[in-house]
Amino acid sequence: MASVRDQIGEVLYNAVSVAMNKPVADLADSTQLVADLGAKSANLVRIISVIEDELELDVSYQEFSRRKTLGDIIDYLVELDES
Repeated sequence: MASVRDQIGEVLYNAVSVAMNKPVADLADSTQLVADLGAKSANLVRIISVIEDELELDVSYQEFSRRKTLGDIIDYLVELDES
């Protein structure tokens, strides 16, 4: 059985893959959404929407956008899930 972190990571990676048109295999916890992938506001909104739908979390755009790497975002989402 996958850990909560792994499940959240899988949802995030899939959402980023679709929103940014990048294969999941090209993503890592160290990947930076803005610096490495060139994510814009609309991309972030799309990613957040998928996360909220699939994980049933209420994600703050402001908090989400403060996180630089996918690993940082996963940590934030795990905290949200546990609260």
